[in-house]
Amino acid sequence: MQKPNPRIGLLADLLDGLDIGLCVFDADDCAVGWNQTFLYLFPEHDGLVHLGEHYGENLRRFYGNRLTSDEARYIDEYVASGLARHQAQSRPFEFEHRGTWLRVAAQTIPGLGRVRLWRRITQGADGVGARTPAEADTPDGIVAANADGRIVSANRQFAQLYGLAPGEAVGLTFEAVVARAWQDTHGDAPPQLLAHLREAQRFAGAPFEVPLPGERWIRVIEHAREDGRTGAHFDITALKREQAALRAAEAEARRSASHLRGIIERMPAGMLVVGGAGDLVEANRAFLHALGREAADLVGRPLAVLGLPEEAGLLDRLLAGAGEAGEPAVCEMRFPRADGGTMWARVSAVRLPLPADPASTLLQVEDITARREAERRIAHMAAHDALTDLPNRTLFRTRLDALLWDGRACAILWLDLDRFKVVNDTLGHAAGDALLCEVGRRMRAVLRGEDTLARLGGDEFAVLLAGGDSPAASQVASRLVEAMQAPIAVAGRSMHVGVSIGVVLAPGHGADADTLMARADRALYSAKAAGRSTFRLYDPAMDAAAAEQRGLELDLRLGLDRGEFVLHYQPIVTAAERRTVCREALVRWHHPTRGLVSPGAFIPLAEETGLIDRLGAWILRQACRDAATWTDGARVAVNVSAAQVRHGPLVAAIQAALRESGLGPDRLEIEITESLLVDGDAVDLLLALRRLGLRIALDDFGTGYSSLSYLRRFPFDAIKIDRSFIADIANPGTAAIVRAVVGIAAQLGATVTAEGIESEDQCAAARREGCTEMQGYLFGRPVPLDAAA
Repeated sequence: MQKPNPRIGLLADLLDGLDIGLCVFDADDCAVGWNQTFLYLFPEHDGLVHLGEHYGENLRRFYGNRLTSDEARYIDEYVASGLARHQAQSRPFEFEHRGTWLRVAAQTIPGLGRVRLWRRITQGADGVGARTPAEADTPDGIVAANADGRIVSANRQFAQLYGLAPGEAVGLTFEAVVARAWQDTHGDAPPQLLAHLREAQRFAGAPFEVPLPGERWIRVIEHAREDGRTGAHFDITALKREQAALRAAEAEARRSASHLRGIIERMPAGMLVVGGAGDLVEANRAFLHALGREAADLVGRPLAVLGLPEEAGLLDRLLAGAGEAGEPAVCEMRFPRADGGTMWARVSAVRLPLPADPASTLLQVEDITARREAERRIAHMAAHDALTDLPNRTLFRTRLDALLWDGRACAILWLDLDRFKVVNDTLGHAAGDALLCEVGRRMRAVLRGEDTLARLGGDEFAVLLAGGDSPAASQVASRLVEAMQAPIAVAGRSMHVGVSIGVVLAPGHGADADTLMARADRALYSAKAAGRSTFRLYDPAMDAAAAEQRGLELDLRLGLDRGEFVLHYQPIVTAAERRTVCREALVRWHHPTRGLVSPGAFIPLAEETGLIDRLGAWILRQACRDAATWTDGARVAVNVSAAQVRHGPLVAAIQAALRESGLGPDRLEIEITESLLVDGDAVDLLLALRRLGLRIALDDFGTGYSSLSYLRRFPFDAIKIDRSFIADIANPGTAAIVRAVVGIAAQLGATVTAEGIESEDQCAAARREGCTEMQGYLFGRPVPLDAAA
């Protein structure tokens, strides 16, 4: 017991021997004294309780050493709460402390102050505190000895501590008591123990500990008096075991931590250990190597400096979410490398119970830069054209929808290349791809950085202008048309392709993407109809034209079902006798309300919609049936379009027509144009037709590309010189070209037909240049079957 007044010395010695913790406060709540049992029950207060100090200051010093940095800001609330409980206690209550249940009571003593008492208990089944049997049988002992060190009195508990009968300790020295306790179970006491006892008793007041057999420990606190000494003996066996267990646990934790650090250092993934204050404690070699940094540059610095400034909050949230148990906290973030690059990483954090810092956090840093780059490339590929790397239709639509959603004005330019198919078919797809890439570069060069240029597919492009009005959109369209006027070098050849453009404005021409794109397509169709290499701004009248086109398509389908089509025939005669040797079948459409529809209006539509298969098959069957009725033995010539060849089985259709009509194959002449010859399968088709015994004629010769080369490569029976040459045959240059073609045809064994003969002068000139057959209004216009035979 602390003794501020020497007169209470003996009383203090006795209080120290009690198994009840005791602390006395004066009327102002300042500490007056406490016994040793109080410090035994609450060793954490040892050195923190000062005589004469107010209880509130004691609490402040205690909490100051116990609270974490986050809790320290609330120390005033902790102190106020503890002081209030201290002052308000009037009834005993029970609580658990360091694995032991205690009952605390308070008593006010007039003239002295307030006494608080703590007694060890266990919690009974009924919730009422009760002393355990062990505590009842082995309480702490109190002993008094004379000046010679011989015991003059000892309580029953002292005898029980050392295995003696009641009263047996009287007359013995304490050294003899300890020796007898050892003799009863293990023989003589260790000599060093007895020497330790003699040395300890020379310094009265200094606590010392005594080991007994059975791994029992006694703490002794002796106090000198004029006629001897008194001593309090506490059984601290349980405390010793607890301390040993704690030391073992700490040693194991240190060993585990050392083992863990070895594992961390050798992990292939980056590993970081962060202290409770958020500073980097360790970084393994994998992490340092990935960033190209040295440990000295990072260890000891706040974790936040490792990341990018804009992602500093990610690490703070990661550390806050790292629990000691359960799933780790995870995030993905970037780390700057020493070379200026950036490493993407998946970082997972979990708390670690390391002895040096109970709040340590382990971070695993997995380099996912390659995965992120792959994801970026995949996302880019999903939104961009693989050939030109321009935005594709999906990204174009996304950006258009975003502008419309925000209510912003914009302009859409719908583009289609002119004469691209000629390049693709004559020079091959590789040349066509190269041309598309160059087109993309030229278009991009005349646009602003914020404008979107997209390739929609094939030779179709689109431009999205944010905030574009009619003058601005027209100006951009003009620049794009002009940019495509210059020739493009492809596969060593100079090619000319233009661009036709349809322009729509939002919101003036529509409020949703589908409507705007449909109207842009109609404006594009109008630009193509106007002669190509130009642009047209959408006009509502175009909707009527589109509706008319849709109506015509529907009527075309119905017309095939209703048999509204008929064939007219135009004669082809010999140049010398003007004898009819062949009749060309020309289809006509007698619409019930539209009247006679021009082939130029419905043949392209049939090719575009795929109805050319049905129409072409019908023409072949009807022409063969009609020719079979002719008595003059003339051939029948049927035109076949490239679309018809691409869409359907032409050879099978011809075989069926000949079989059904009974017409000999030598009387059927198939006319093809040069556009069909650029197809890679053209040779196989012509050879298949030749095997059927048909005649093959090259129609409209001179209007395509590389015409003379076709004469050498394909087996033609007849060559039909286009009417444009005949109309200008009086020109010596044109006449020379016709003469050259006739000469080549003669070498190949082919006849030459001059098309578009409308006058006797043209007839005479064609005969003079060597044409063997002629066709034109001079010899007859296309007429129905009954007028042709």
